[in-house]
Amino acid sequence: MSKIANKLYADYESNHIMMIFPWMHQKYSYFNDLVAIYKKLSEIFYMNRVKQTLIFPNKKKYNGEILDFFADNIEIIEYECNDIWIRDYYPKLYTNQKNKKEINYNYNGYGKKYKFDKDDNLKKIVNKHLIGLDLKDLVLEGGNLEFSSKGLLLTNKHCIIKNNLNISYEEINKKFDILKNEIDIKEIFMIDIDPMQGDDTNGHIDNFIRLINDETLLYFASDDKSYHNYDLAHKLKEQVHDIFIKSKIIKNIVPVLHNSEDILVKNKKICPYSKLNFIITKNCYIFPSTKSNTDCLNNQISKLKLDKKFYVLNTEASLIESGGLHCLTANI
Repeated sequence: MSKIANKLYADYESNHIMMIFPWMHQKYSYFNDLVAIYKKLSEIFYMNRVKQTLIFPNKKKYNGEILDFFADNIEIIEYECNDIWIRDYYPKLYTNQKNKKEINYNYNGYGKKYKFDKDDNLKKIVNKHLIGLDLKDLVLEGGNLEFSSKGLLLTNKHCIIKNNLNISYEEINKKFDILKNEIDIKEIFMIDIDPMQGDDTNGHIDNFIRLINDETLLYFASDDKSYHNYDLAHKLKEQVHDIFIKSKIIKNIVPVLHNSEDILVKNKKICPYSKLNFIITKNCYIFPSTKSNTDCLNNQISKLKLDKKFYVLNTEASLIESGGLHCLTANI
């Protein structure tokens, strides 16, 4: 296998999104609001010619009023998952000429905090892509892996260590060496950051750093000392600037500011809100907002002068469930 022909598959190259219908949360008061997020996402994907695959436990049971608001051409796969965070348990992909292949790894519900057996098994049920690399015994999550198609891989070391207590950091690095040897990965950078308040993923990279093209990096930032994640943002800024100095790929770094208006508290719990937890496809962006910051976020994103159309979507229901917008989707 020639690593020259093997290339990381970045979110911004993708024109196909997979999601898990949130049937397992029907008993909660925010279920209808959660379903409304899926409805709006489906509309946006349809308008922007993004293919859609939706995982349902039983199509007949939900046929009718629930399925009616999804696009007619949506692909339905019947399978019962444990939870909705498909970003984390569906394999990340790389390309080999015209084929997409899977990078397989283990998933353990963020360090066995939640049930995960059915989630971990989804990749065998869907079976859309060829199996490429199998990083046996290594626990990873897609939300903690950010790819550039030019061969840059970003991840959070803190999260990986927390989820792999049974193996040494040396062994973890050997697994990443396998990736680097088989795929055309020119640079691997591991930040080392604690999770933001309210985040139970142990600190996924997609709350902190995102790539919007081959050479441009957006990062979580704050200049508001009253903001509860200010110290975390300050530490991250130093590490991002270190990446910028060392990288031969990254040409631009852009801070995305957060302040006290971006704090969402529900049921006396701080929710893990980050503007970086956005969806990006080949055709559009979708940014997460709260009720209190939607107008401000629209203005903030407009100033970024992005290369494609963007949308701002209230995602409080997913945040109450302890996850973000990006986490609800997998780019395939």
